[in-house]
Amino acid sequence: MSANFPLHKIMVATDGSDTSRRAAQAAISLANLAGGSVVVLFVADTARLVQISGYLMFPVLSEGIREGMLRAGQAAIDEVEAMASDAGIRIEKLVVEGNPSDEILRQSLERDVDLLVMGSVGKGGLDRFILGSVAQKVVEHSKVPVMLVPGIDARKASEGPGRSAASAMGQPLPS
Repeated sequence: MSANFPLHKIMVATDGSDTSRRAAQAAISLANLAGGSVVVLFVADTARLVQISGYLMFPVLSEGIREGMLRAGQAAIDEVEAMASDAGIRIEKLVVEGNPSDEILRQSLERDVDLLVMGSVGKGGLDRFILGSVAQKVVEHSKVPVMLVPGIDARKASEGPGRSAASAMGQPLPS
């Protein structure tokens, strides 16, 4: 595997969702197979906070919300760290603030990663029905290969009546 496509450093973006946990498991498994390490990234979308009515008028409340987002990010990162530790994989942890897709793209280049792994959808509600907007932007603009991990709901929907997990992944149905 490493001769054709080295996987020395794999970045996984997490938002703490079930789908991002599945992406983290995939990244850790790949790192284990390739003898690589994992960079775990959480992006706190603090720029969106200004869209909350009255956010700027109450600095104490504003800072509390921001700190809560950063704590949630640290918790998501810690969860992935525990998974990696169980597998004996070295990790680097990053919690940054900014636009999620922009920061994922920037950090993947700055950290010189070989592969970026992320869930196909995040915590958003409507994102369950379409490719998540963050994932879509990352796939469209990434300079490094991206592996999208589907959410559980997406896998169940693709299996539907008469379909199996194998057929959903492009393998033929048994006759």
